[in-house]
Amino acid sequence: MNADYQWWSNLLDGRQMPIHEGEPQCGYFKIRNRRGLNKDLAPIKRPFIAAAIWKAPDGTFKAEIAGQPVEIDQAWPYVAKYPITYHEYAYWHTNEKWPEKAA
Repeated sequence: MNADYQWWSNLLDGRQMPIHEGEPQCGYFKIRNRRGLNKDLAPIKRPFIAAAIWKAPDGTFKAEIAGQPVEIDQAWPYVAKYPITYHEYAYWHTNEKWPEKAA
């Protein structure tokens, strides 16, 4: 695994990791959708959408939410609370819904 994703991997393993504003970390996440028809819903009722943060070749952080590029400060640290696997991230982008959880 790329060292840039170690922080995210630690979260997936259940470890508590520090979240510092202004210090983004690479990974795959979900975030509550605050756009469109969802903006007036109570936060708990807003559906989750996929998000990602990565490092560009020049070393700057890049982010996307629901496939749309966003400024890093629009994603970090808000997405950090809900890490997801790459499989869940890819599934959401293919199907625009989350994979069913096994009972």
